[in-house]
Parts: sequence; structure tokens; C-alpha cells
Amino acid sequence: MELTMGDRIRFVRQFRGLTQTELAEKVGLPPGENGRIRISQYENGTHVPKEEMLEKISSVLGVTSLYLSSKPHTNMLDFAFHLLEYDRDFPILIEKHGKDDYSLHFSNELMFDFLDDWIQKKADLEEGRISKEDYIEWTINFK
Repeated sequence: MELTMGDRIRFVRQFRGLTQTELAEKVGLPPGENGRIRISQYENGTHVPKEEMLEKISSVLGVTSLYLSSKPHTNMLDFAFHLLEYDRDFPILIEKHGKDDYSLHFSNELMFDFLDDWIQKKADLEEGRISKEDYIEWTINFK
């Protein structure tokens, strides 16, 4: 499921237990209905927050602005372009195992570290060592 910037703002806002009005007040938007409407507009995509506002929203929600931004992950085509760009500097080995079964092999220490962390977090979640909320927290704040 592809999430827009607005979807991400809504997801984290709700995950944090904030109303649109509360988020609006915390980021310095006009009090009352006007602020709530602006947050609603961000969430439904009719307005895009300026970079400064996106930083404020990110700070209040406790996530990196990169997570909320739609720039790095707008759709599968963008994801494909990112893989191709990554492949220029760190060649990716691609193997086909069946009709719809592929694997990617990375040759970069940072990617190894990320994948190791991800495997561990998924195992921790599946084995009950962390809650779903802890896992979500990790997914919206990993660096």
C-alpha cells in the first residue's frame, strides 16, 4: 500500500493519539476550526505543507521529516528508480527463482546493517519481545 504524505501524517497523528485540532495547535496553526481544517487539507492532499511546516509537524509527531515526505517514496516507479540509482554505486545482484520470485543481494555495509536490524525487529515482533506499537515506532524513525 502506497502512502501519500497526507496518509503518513494521518497515520502517525492517529498512532500518537492526537486529533487534527491538537496537532494544529502544537504546530502553531490558528486555534480552533481553522487549524483543524488546514491539517485536514494536508491529510487529504488538497494542500501540501511547506518545508518549514513539515519540519514542525515531524517534530510534534516525533518522526523524521523524511518519513512524512512523499519525495523518496511516492510510488513503485520511484522505488525502481532509487534501486537503479543505488545500483550505480553499489551493484545489486538480482536472481530469479521462479515466475514471480526474485531476490536482491546488496553489497553495502549500511544496507547490511539496515537489513539485519529489520530482520531482528520483525523477529522481535513475531516472538512478542516488542509490541506492534514498538515496531511501528521503529519503522517511522529508523535511520
